[in-house]
Amino acid sequence: MRRITTTAARLLTGLAVAAAVTATALPAQAAPRLALPEGVFRLADGQPCPWATLCLYRDYNRSGPAYGVRAGYDVDLFDLPMPGGVGGPTAANNVSSWVNRTGSTAVLVDLRRLRIRLLLPGRSIEEPPGDNDTVDFLRWR
Repeated sequence: MRRITTTAARLLTGLAVAAAVTATALPAQAAPRLALPEGVFRLADGQPCPWATLCLYRDYNRSGPAYGVRAGYDVDLFDLPMPGGVGGPTAANNVSSWVNRTGSTAVLVDLRRLRIRLLLPGRSIEEPPGDNDTVDFLRWR
């Protein structure tokens, strides 16, 4: 447990610096990229999460626009277009369902609140109200 706490503290320290740089370098609502980042692919609305993939869905119950991410590929969710979201035109602050079908732990990062949450291998979550639509960045451990 201490190892996880120490790792989380280091990650949060790095994220505080990244958030400060991002806040000064980017406009308030960054436009999504045209090409998807490496390791990311689109899923059909509501498509089940493929094996060896972490999937993120705009809506609860694994529905709405969605993406798959291969383990090991860190992703800035501002780079993923997500139409119809309440948090803007990208996946940042617009994801309600997560499925981790990889063998790695995903780190869900909220840059606004400088918080992280871990999504363990083989687990899925429907965001609780206090954490819904808050993730900005995906990292791997």
